[in-house]
Amino acid sequence: MNVTKEMTGDLTAVLKIDVVAADYSEAVTKELKDYRKKANIPGFRPGQVPMGMIKKMYEKSVRAERVQRVMSEAMYNFIDENKLQILGSPMANNEKTPSIDWDNQTDFTFYFDIAMQPEFELNLTDKDVTYYEINPTDEMLDKFVEDIQKRFGKFESPETVGENDLVYGEVIELDENGDIKEGGIISRTSISVDLIAMATIKKKFIGAKVDDVIIFNLAKAVKNLTELSAILRIEKDKARDFKSDVKFKITSISRVTKHEMNEELFNMAYKGKDIKNEEDFRKAAKEDLCSSYVSQTDRQFMNEASKALVENTEIALPDEFLKRWLIETNTGKLDEKEINDNYNTYRDSIKWQLIESKIIDTYKLEVSTEEVKNYFKDALVRSYFPTPSDATEDQIKETEAAVEKIANNMLENKEQSRNVYEFLFEQKITNTLKAEMKPKTQSVTTEEFAKIISK
Repeated sequence: MNVTKEMTGDLTAVLKIDVVAADYSEAVTKELKDYRKKANIPGFRPGQVPMGMIKKMYEKSVRAERVQRVMSEAMYNFIDENKLQILGSPMANNEKTPSIDWDNQTDFTFYFDIAMQPEFELNLTDKDVTYYEINPTDEMLDKFVEDIQKRFGKFESPETVGENDLVYGEVIELDENGDIKEGGIISRTSISVDLIAMATIKKKFIGAKVDDVIIFNLAKAVKNLTELSAILRIEKDKARDFKSDVKFKITSISRVTKHEMNEELFNMAYKGKDIKNEEDFRKAAKEDLCSSYVSQTDRQFMNEASKALVENTEIALPDEFLKRWLIETNTGKLDEKEINDNYNTYRDSIKWQLIESKIIDTYKLEVSTEEVKNYFKDALVRSYFPTPSDATEDQIKETEAAVEKIANNMLENKEQSRNVYEFLFEQKITNTLKAEMKPKTQSVTTEEFAKIISK
């Protein structure tokens, strides 16, 4: 077997792969013998079918499959051994490749077109990019602090419904006559009284008891489409068209009494920060709230940074090869006209992939298995295994062992691990660009940031 490369342009080449009988004949013979052992043909005992008959039935297809396999292996081995950084994937050159006579031919020659990745300079400085920091309003901070107090508050089951209670029950859709609608929605759900927008409907709930039945218009009571769809357990598109009155029978009432603003709350919410007063607590809460926006601001920054780098980095690309490659790899999905009309978009995407790869190589970015595992462990501790302030050493060790075991199980889930791996890699690329590109920092409100994104 022989593979040679001939340059056809600055970044394009053709690979010639010669396959001779010695490269595949032994494998073909072995496979035909296996066919003979398994063949079940009337008139012959198992394993006794004449080899001539087996060859007549299977030899051509087996030889074709084996030739294709050894050809492909030889081509990719050549690419690996010669450290060729290719763009896209090799494409068969049907003009150069001679037609094949599978009945009589034993030696074969194949031609494939390839394109090499271009060399280019990576310059992360002097790019006009902005990193937005979302600054929450006092009202947002007050709400966040209140949520923390509720999170560590006292849960009760009062006899009557109050203004901030969560009411559990069953929603039953009614028809225009006030009867249960045939085929209508029936949903076991919960309704937060403070989310009820219409005062007359809220008044029906306040003071109500378990087993009381309240009839009201749910769409008028809950204006938020997301909340409405959650209550009805239906998709937003269906919730948007829901206008019926409903009957709601209360099955239970839940109330959270906010935790007092004291050192016990400070220690439970921000253990290890040594917070002594409300002012310091609010500062810690503000940092916490701001950090919750980081994923959004990072994403916006990456959009700006990648666009700036693509627009300002000179990268020569083999356009005709890439157009042909896009057409071949999207057969049945996109036609040639669509690809040609939108080629600049595809080209920018390929440029960014090359830039991203260069950033990873230049700054030696990598994500270890241990980092993925630690991500799982941190998420588990935050959500399911918070350590109480009065936990004993044995309890801490027991929790750590449980977290370790679950994290190892999560690590074995390939799809889950791959998603975390990609997320952590994206974080490292983002942090590298933030450090190297030195973007301008601009403080904005959530409303201002929403307008920036919409543009």
